[in-house]
Amino acid sequence: MYENPVQEVQSEGLSSEERENSLPPSGADENLPKQFEPNDDWNDITKEFFNCVKALTLGELVHDSTFGLLDAMSAIEMMDPKMDAGMSCNREATPLTFDTAVETGQIKLNNLLLKESIGIIDAVYSCTVSWLEGHSMAQTVLTCLYLHKPNKIECKTIRSFSIAIQKIINLIRNITVRANVYEEEDFQHSSFDYNLSAEITETKAMNMLKIAEEELIKKAKDSEDEREKEEIQALLSRVRFTRLFLHSLVGLYPLKQGTTWQHGQEVPAQSTVSLKTEMIDIVKSLNGALELAQVIEKTIELGTQPEEGSDSPNPMGFSMMVNQRLLPPTFPRSTKIKDRHLSIQYLIELIQRIKHACKIINCNSYHAALNFLMDFNKKFTPCLLSRSIPQTLYFPVSRMVFGVKPFTEVLKESVKAFIAPPALRPDNALYNNPFAINCVNSFFEYNEPPFNSLFAICGYNRARQRDHLGFLLLNYPHVQDGAERVDVYLHSLTARSENSRHLACFGTWALYHCLRAMSFYLLAGLELELYSVHEYLYIFWYLYQYLFSWIVSALTRADTFLAEQEYAADPKAAKSNQKKPKPKKRKAKTDVKEILFNEAMETLCGGYYKALAGFIKEDRIPEPLPMFDNEQVRFEHRFAPFANLTTPPPMPYSEFKQMKMIMLQSSATELYAAAAIHFHEARTLLETFPNPDEEWNDIVKVAKMNFVMMNLLASGHSRQSKLSPEFDFSCHRYFPIIKQRK
Repeated sequence: MYENPVQEVQSEGLSSEERENSLPPSGADENLPKQFEPNDDWNDITKEFFNCVKALTLGELVHDSTFGLLDAMSAIEMMDPKMDAGMSCNREATPLTFDTAVETGQIKLNNLLLKESIGIIDAVYSCTVSWLEGHSMAQTVLTCLYLHKPNKIECKTIRSFSIAIQKIINLIRNITVRANVYEEEDFQHSSFDYNLSAEITETKAMNMLKIAEEELIKKAKDSEDEREKEEIQALLSRVRFTRLFLHSLVGLYPLKQGTTWQHGQEVPAQSTVSLKTEMIDIVKSLNGALELAQVIEKTIELGTQPEEGSDSPNPMGFSMMVNQRLLPPTFPRSTKIKDRHLSIQYLIELIQRIKHACKIINCNSYHAALNFLMDFNKKFTPCLLSRSIPQTLYFPVSRMVFGVKPFTEVLKESVKAFIAPPALRPDNALYNNPFAINCVNSFFEYNEPPFNSLFAICGYNRARQRDHLGFLLLNYPHVQDGAERVDVYLHSLTARSENSRHLACFGTWALYHCLRAMSFYLLAGLELELYSVHEYLYIFWYLYQYLFSWIVSALTRADTFLAEQEYAADPKAAKSNQKKPKPKKRKAKTDVKEILFNEAMETLCGGYYKALAGFIKEDRIPEPLPMFDNEQVRFEHRFAPFANLTTPPPMPYSEFKQMKMIMLQSSATELYAAAAIHFHEARTLLETFPNPDEEWNDIVKVAKMNFVMMNLLASGHSRQSKLSPEFDFSCHRYFPIIKQRK
């Protein structure tokens, strides 16, 4: 390695071959100007260069003022297979194609051994799972040469399987593209102009698999060799699994178009009943596929296995570089095909997630559908396909829920169930008022996109949900402003003689959804570990003093208004002098559970807020150096999406600073004792409700552990220690268990 600055200037603009011939220079050219004459004083820096490299760890870069991070990310590491596309292509002098493989006898079109067929099918499913995890189709599934020209395959089993896999891939691609809840790290939708057997229908593909099954069953009856029978049964289970899985995806893909719907038209009961009947059939197919997948997992060893040291998932039928020239002109991703056992386990979990996703068909209200998607993401951490299926089932046709009912009507029912505005009650005069009807319809038609977006956001991966919520909250003030205008206008149409008023009905509903989005935005930051420990104080302060208390207030207002409306509509209650509705009616409301849960969350966040204040009081939480930190800038950055909201108004940093100063006037012992009281109250509230779900039990466990720790700290436990507390999120993704070592 040599260093010559003059020669570097001289070689600019030359081709690589010309530069190679010009270095090192053989002598000065007399015709060149003096300033461009080559310098023979060369310095060998090879040894010094490699000595410097030894000081760098793997992945570490040397930073220079003229070579920053952007340049480093854009640089090509020559001769590295992961970065240099040319180097990757050089692994095979001529990439194997279907035709060349047939000509050279490297793949069989007929008379395949049973173990070869099993190995090919298992390898294809490994490639399919790798594609579902975000890799390119060209580098995974389409590396199987049998999928390139399946009609030329003479073996009925492999031909029918190859066509069925193409249909499965196409259905998965169509479902995810239609749902449109993926990001570039989730899914690459390009099929690289492959036909994917477009001329063959899914029904025909399933019939071909059925014929292959019958032949295998007949072959198993005629065979007398136990080993051969075992291999036939293993192959048969794979063919059946493929058929049932294809049948399930065909049923889940929304091919049917919804009928036109007019205002005031009743949705026929048979529409929803037929949807549920179809879903029962789909779940039966999924259960059958699940049982077969467990059989497949036990018989993986019966097929041919990948060769050691090879990137190919199977010895026959695959060419890893066949599609290399189809990839875009960017750095190719390093794709490693998933292990077969892990792939089958992935398919088993996928089927279980799809079965659960089908339950969205039972969500009759918008609120229930939102809660279902949120719980689905929390419990299963689903993949893209299982996240996309609820989206396509709920909106098989644009703006039509389950393909039979307009989304605006579902939103109206959501408002009616939440707070029952007089304009949506048939027994009120506003219900048939043309001006009121036009006003309400205009509000929902204009504000339908934000609520549609909120539903779609629940289908994104956890990291992207927070980003999209931030953008949604920036545009949410228009929804709140429209809701307030509708309330004011409808109140002006209400006769003064009527008891029912129309104030803040639509506004409370819009505010509730806004507050839920705000709280989810902040809690998602805890789950994604975006906050430093010294930032927890104002995060939990905002949740405690502000968001959860507002949510409880909105729910309580809606519950009270509902009770008043029911009381006013009850003729028996009107005759009596009762001032309040009967307790039975109030307890029957589903809002009671939600109010109780949010009250517990408010109290729980109060415990964290005061516990953190105690740690700060004792200097147990390290603060960043002042020269690198500005707390106000951090505060405003964390709550930037809330800045445009009018209701609730954003909390300024000055108010937090004032509250912090007041809080820190108390002693650490008092703060720990107050935090223990909060944790105990949260636990008590959650334990009072019968039949708690898994999340409630996890939060109760967290509250118990933190209650014990706060009591220990208040009594002087590890008072002399200045070690920072530990926040363990293993039990719950939002609320950590606080640990303090001596």
